[in-house]
Amino acid sequence: MSKIAVAVLNRKGGVGKTTISVILAQMALIRHNKVLAVDLDPSKNFSDALGFMKNYFKDSLRIKNTLEDSDADAPEEWIVIDCPPSFDEASNHAMIFADIAVIPVRPDFFSLANLGIIYSEAQKAGKEAAQLPLVKVGFDVSSMTKIANDIISDRDYPVAAELPLHKRIPYNITSGIVWSTGLTANSRRPYEKLYEKILKAVDKLTNGVSDIREVWTDRNEGITNNANI
Repeated sequence: MSKIAVAVLNRKGGVGKTTISVILAQMALIRHNKVLAVDLDPSKNFSDALGFMKNYFKDSLRIKNTLEDSDADAPEEWIVIDCPPSFDEASNHAMIFADIAVIPVRPDFFSLANLGIIYSEAQKAGKEAAQLPLVKVGFDVSSMTKIANDIISDRDYPVAAELPLHKRIPYNITSGIVWSTGLTANSRRPYEKLYEKILKAVDKLTNGVSDIREVWTDRNEGITNNANI
């Protein structure tokens, strides 16, 4: 298996960066991968959430608060980087370092407003737009969601997944138990599909395929939810 480095970033806070980072790290761990978790957010919620489970995952999980280029040679199969709610030097470094940089967005102008800056910086760094897929979080049937979807579609931003809000997930994470505890198979599936798509995308990149946009759009299911179920 190729080493996989995933950054989760957006200039806006409260869009689900840390939640997605924890879920990706835990899914990799549960599948018997070693994970290096890099927490660049000053709040350190990523470190705390995974720290609750350090005894459970034992030597398979390593947590640190800085990202060095030498981490590319780390022994772990997965590197998951939780970025601060800003596109600063640390986030830019994480974007350049990562194979895939996931960008969670909510259906509001604030989480969409700075996407142009992120994609512009990615282009300067030689990253393809498809290496920075959006993840829609909590998109529902409201008028604001329609406007947000129109903006995303008009600007042709790649979309990797649509994740419903689910109050059980943050409860599990802050309680120190596996994110999916108590969820039905149907509730888990959108997150599992995102994980699988990241695996497929990195595999293609490793094999010299630069155009990976089809990974995100292939069999992409539109999953919406208008409530914290």
